[in-house]
Amino acid sequence: MKRRLSLCLSAAVLLGMVPAQAAAVAVPDVTDALGGTGVVVIEAQGGADGQALFDAYGPWNTWTEEQRREAAGWSEDAWWSYWGAYESHAWALVDQYDTDLNGWYTDYYGESLWGDEDSYLDELREELGLPYPDGINVNWNGTWMDFGSCAPRAVSGRTLVPFRGFYEAAGAEVSYEKGTLTAAWEDGTTVTLAAGDTVLRWNQGEKLLEEEVGEPYIEDGRVYLPVRAAARTLGLEVEWDDYLSLVYLTDWESLREEVDSHFTHLNALLAAASAYEADTVYESETSFQLSGTLYGEKKHDTASLALTGEGLYRGDGRAMDASITLDLDAGGMEETLFSQLPDQAADLLQQLNGARLEVRMDADEGNLYFRSSLPEAYQDTWVALEGDPLPDVAGEPLTIGTLLTTFYQSDGLYSYGYGAAALQESSLWLQALLGDENFRVTRSGERTVYTLEQTTLTIGKRAGELGLLEEGSLLDTLSALGSAPDVSFSLRAECSGEKLTSAALDLRIRAEGTNPVEFTLTARRDGQNAEGTLALAGRYLGRVDGAWKVDSVPTQAAIPTAPGEKDEVIPLWTWLEELDLI
Repeated sequence: MKRRLSLCLSAAVLLGMVPAQAAAVAVPDVTDALGGTGVVVIEAQGGADGQALFDAYGPWNTWTEEQRREAAGWSEDAWWSYWGAYESHAWALVDQYDTDLNGWYTDYYGESLWGDEDSYLDELREELGLPYPDGINVNWNGTWMDFGSCAPRAVSGRTLVPFRGFYEAAGAEVSYEKGTLTAAWEDGTTVTLAAGDTVLRWNQGEKLLEEEVGEPYIEDGRVYLPVRAAARTLGLEVEWDDYLSLVYLTDWESLREEVDSHFTHLNALLAAASAYEADTVYESETSFQLSGTLYGEKKHDTASLALTGEGLYRGDGRAMDASITLDLDAGGMEETLFSQLPDQAADLLQQLNGARLEVRMDADEGNLYFRSSLPEAYQDTWVALEGDPLPDVAGEPLTIGTLLTTFYQSDGLYSYGYGAAALQESSLWLQALLGDENFRVTRSGERTVYTLEQTTLTIGKRAGELGLLEEGSLLDTLSALGSAPDVSFSLRAECSGEKLTSAALDLRIRAEGTNPVEFTLTARRDGQNAEGTLALAGRYLGRVDGAWKVDSVPTQAAIPTAPGEKDEVIPLWTWLEELDLI
């Protein structure tokens, strides 16, 4: 899913559907998960205060009117503390259920429901290829760290790694002189730990930092220090897998650089893709039409929809005033496909015809407002999402590495320590499709033309070279791909200096079989204007055809980024509550 999302966003930038600046998002600051003891302690947001609120009030759906009136005075922090404690309670109940179910199953059937847990763990750890299958292991950016005989260990509740082994693996030269261990890098960075001292010291440029690490642990002349402290000196993020006793260390910056080293051509195109000046206001008109035909034995039923949008937006994507209108014609499908829907769903489809959505945004203030013609009771009411100003990242280039590290650093996968490995696999698949080796680049003066052409066989060959396919000869792989969908993909982009002047994308996917299906997509961009088509057809099922167009021109108009003074505005949570959506 992440691979598809990053690829789609990149294509949207190239073809003028999304301003490049708007797609560049700041990487969130994630706090280390390992505490000073090296043990993860999960608390509800707000800690004990949230637990006290949950103990006093119980689950939200059981509250009395009196409790709801009392809670109306809570602060936002108190609310989120309560919900954090509620979530912890829910998971504790699930864990207890699993334990109880397994206990009953073992008593009733004479064997464990989950099988032999120890054997399963042994198999899993062996499958992972851990250097220390019976102990604690450390993974750095997807690679297991091997410290030889100085294995990581847990001492007095602390997870420890050897000073020398850890920093040498990080590329430092480690020395011991006059009772002080020093790890030094060529750029002048040093980390020091003096004998008998409880403070680890290091520098970031001219800035000196230190952290209390407790009494140093020494065994066989080797000095160990807490993995959390060691990781902090290098700016690494830390995750702990308690089930398998694994420490995951992630250096997102080095991962971004590694990814971007394989996409210099695509990144150059993304940098050139912004045809919009950051401080200029543009007037835009957008249209999207979609029509479908369902093949029947005796007749064909059709339906169509059209989305039309207009509005003003700033070139950096941080301010907008836009509206979208939907026109829906169920046509013959109202009596066939739609007639099978529940009455409420059928009524909603009829109401959607002519539905309108208005959006106003000001990222500098952190505010977003929307107003919709549905539901009817709120068609004149603006709904507000008000928060902190969003970071301004206009000066940061949009790159494939930035996209992938941002997605995986904030994704749920990272919470389980697999963010780096998932990012690297995603990068390899994108590399097979859009990596530098696939581009042909020609230059003449200020003019640069990028051309890329791919088919099922060329993608399969490249994926095999990158180790992404099953083991076997390349001939076997290509033979197996003969029964795979037939894919042809081409991209041609032309730049003048550092600006993209035109781009064209053509994609065709055809799957044979008892019911052949074909999908085609075309997209063209010329300056600030773009258009495209799509079609999906099944020989015996039907077809869907679509077309879209975006026209933008600079304007002197001012962008209204908030409702008017006399407009009615309500918070999002109030709106959701009044509609019984939460």
